[in-house]
Amino acid sequence: MTPAPIARLALALSIALPAAGTAIAADGAVEKVSVRAVARFDFDRASIRPEDRDALLAEVGKMKDVTWQTVTATGHTDAIGPSGYNARLSAKRAQTVKSYLVGKGLSPSMIRTDAKAATAPVADNESEDGRAKNRRTEIEFQGVRAVAAK
Repeated sequence: MTPAPIARLALALSIALPAAGTAIAADGAVEKVSVRAVARFDFDRASIRPEDRDALLAEVGKMKDVTWQTVTATGHTDAIGPSGYNARLSAKRAQTVKSYLVGKGLSPSMIRTDAKAATAPVADNESEDGRAKNRRTEIEFQGVRAVAAK
């Protein structure tokens, strides 16, 4: 059974107070914005599932008032296969996401990649469903936006 697209791409928006050194808007008020996304991959593949490609930037694209500063793409695998192979595969998955985002107009210098292989599962590796959830790249977009002073 194929999970619904929203299960393959989980987006969450969180807003926090600005950190020290954050650029301040003309009226002095900014807020930090963080958007997280998860791109899923098929077994032993490093290409983003077609149904996830357009959805990957959907929420971020809606936020026109945000100045994006950094993006981190962290690749993961399930526990099937040798650890060295999984390390390379997770790095390829993170790089695939970076290449996709650069192709959509983001600057390569703002995107950092990391590879965790099978070291940080979000589900069990005993079932196919669990392994499918572990084959992913987590993407975190961070930026700031000006807000009206209160």
